[in-house]
Amino acid sequence: MSEGTPQIRAHYSKLALKRLRAVPEGKGAEIRERIDAGDLAAIRDAASLDWLPARTVLSLCDAILDILGEKAAREFWTDLMRDSYDHGILKPLTVLANFSLGKSSVSRLLKTAPRAWSLSTQHCGELEFVDDPEDRGVKLRSVDLVPEILHSRGFLCVFYGACRAMLELFKSRAKLEIYAHEVDGRQQLGFSIEFEG
Repeated sequence: MSEGTPQIRAHYSKLALKRLRAVPEGKGAEIRERIDAGDLAAIRDAASLDWLPARTVLSLCDAILDILGEKAAREFWTDLMRDSYDHGILKPLTVLANFSLGKSSVSRLLKTAPRAWSLSTQHCGELEFVDDPEDRGVKLRSVDLVPEILHSRGFLCVFYGACRAMLELFKSRAKLEIYAHEVDGRQQLGFSIEFEG
């Protein structure tokens, strides 16, 4: 990982702010109130492809988790990512992966995740794709995620939502697990998708 300020493109943060308007029971407004005014303004004023400090994006993700709870936060990000796969920024990836249904399509799409991550982040660390040697599923794992991302429970919901939306897109039944693993004595994250049936 190169040295520098961790940054994330503004695209998903901007979409999330728009979706907060539809969160019931005033929780969307409560989430916006929880975010620092400067961070909120930075997200609103940014163009989709602009870079935001990772801490700004993480403040949004963590506020969503704090107000909605883990289950609803995961659903929030799953819905947002599903829309991106269906007709948003991720649509080209699904077209490339959609040669067949089932594990092979999911695997093709998941193989694009490290590249998609590198295009949407700077100085945040890397992801790598790992085939399951017993052919039960596939894995993604981080190599050197920066501590801010590694320890943000809100951002874990984003990762979860991206993987769950992908599985739903291809109608794949699978168990999705986020787990800790070590790289050179440092804790990192892994994402395991084990196919059912």
